[in-house]
Amino acid sequence: MNSPLAVLGGLFDPVHNGHVSAAQFALEFLSLQRLKMIPCHLPNHKAVPDTLAVHRLAMLTLATACYPQIEVDPIELQRDRVSYTVDTLTELKTRHSMLVFVLGVDSFNSLPEWHDWQKILELSHLLVLSRQGATLSNETLRAVDIKHRRVDTSEQMLACRNGKIIFCENFDYAMASSEIRKKITRGDDVSAELDAEIVQYIKDNSLYQN
Repeated sequence: MNSPLAVLGGLFDPVHNGHVSAAQFALEFLSLQRLKMIPCHLPNHKAVPDTLAVHRLAMLTLATACYPQIEVDPIELQRDRVSYTVDTLTELKTRHSMLVFVLGVDSFNSLPEWHDWQKILELSHLLVLSRQGATLSNETLRAVDIKHRRVDTSEQMLACRNGKIIFCENFDYAMASSEIRKKITRGDDVSAELDAEIVQYIKDNSLYQN
């Protein structure tokens, strides 16, 4: 089977610099060679995106074109149903010896609300991108049995088959795609948040307009 794989999912509506930075950070922190960014088709806990999947996929492909270690995988877009993380990881696990699922602290806090969430920890490790002072849900920490799952280094994590959790408090990117969409709708400058090619793609396709 292939070497360990990092996985970063999301709506990417639109993909912004924080998403790409998170992917790069995860690759460097874990010392891995490959990371898949997987656009969600039909989210389970969020509103269905107004932006067509073909546009979100195209923007993600543009944003990652210069990063050979990052691969865009449309696996969830090929399913005409709700995109459950556990289903995606189950399929990826058939082709990779080890998976590390990368997520933000807010997503981690909501983990017990996810479909078949316990199986996620049977299929992968978790790399939680936190920030200084971020609040972790005590209920979630108890639910995942954090005492027996938490590790401090990537070496400790990758020495185990699955189920370990690392919290990285030195990754901080506060801007959300929802705020960027609002800025675009208002006509504000988003060149600091989006790659120039993404800005042009949005203009060419009249995305996020009233």
